[in-house]
Amino acid sequence: LGVVVAQLQGMESPPAKGAAVVLHSLVGRAELNGKHGVVKMFDASRGRVAVTVEGKGLSVRPENLALADREASLVAALQALCVAPGPGWHSAKELHSRLLQQSEWAGVSLQEVKRGCTVLAQSAPPAANGTVADAAASETEAAEAGAAADPAARVATLLEVLRASRAGSEERRAAVEELLALLKAHGGSRSVVNALVDGEGPQTLYAIENSMQGDWHTDARNGTLTRIGEIVRLSGPVGLAVSRYRAMSTRKVEAAVAGMHDGCEHD
Repeated sequence: LGVVVAQLQGMESPPAKGAAVVLHSLVGRAELNGKHGVVKMFDASRGRVAVTVEGKGLSVRPENLALADREASLVAALQALCVAPGPGWHSAKELHSRLLQQSEWAGVSLQEVKRGCTVLAQSAPPAANGTVADAAASETEAAEAGAAADPAARVATLLEVLRASRAGSEERRAAVEELLALLKAHGGSRSVVNALVDGEGPQTLYAIENSMQGDWHTDARNGTLTRIGEIVRLSGPVGLAVSRYRAMSTRKVEAAVAGMHDGCEHD
């Protein structure tokens, strides 16, 4: 594809359902070699793997598949969308919406699409990368413009994103990072502090910081929890609001544990 050099690993046994793969060594359909797809199922009776490639179903032998990096497959899918005719190819949100219409990308997040657009824009030839460059840049510029125009509204939006985000997701990491930057820059603004408190920011951050559900290990590794700690330590009303809620919640937990202990009977 000339877009991303993915690390491939040949396989002789069938890949798992949902695995990102690349087709190779096909003779009758040589034009499909190098195409990225997603495994739907393995038909043991026929010894074939059902794969969806660019929205179309194919049946291929396991030896004609190689495991591919998910990001490389996403970039390939975005490239296919960007060369398709039709209006509306100017934003990552539009690309995300169209990508969700393909069954193999039903769970892809907007943050993944933005990252894929950036990779594709950096890798594609200058004459061909205007669409994806605009898609990646327009979303970033829109967010920056919105934050500059109304930081309080942006704080409220980021808190909504965080409440809906999955543990370990890039979406959560990016939202916490942007929230920290906004609070550092505008933490002295009453409207920003009100947006944080009214939007249940202290509760949301505390829940993320103390949850052990889902892929919380990734939150710890990718800096999400570290940045939440930085928010807690901010000087001024922002840090005070978050740290007070944390202290109050900690006292409630300690009181509950003490109550359980007092209620136990000892011989």
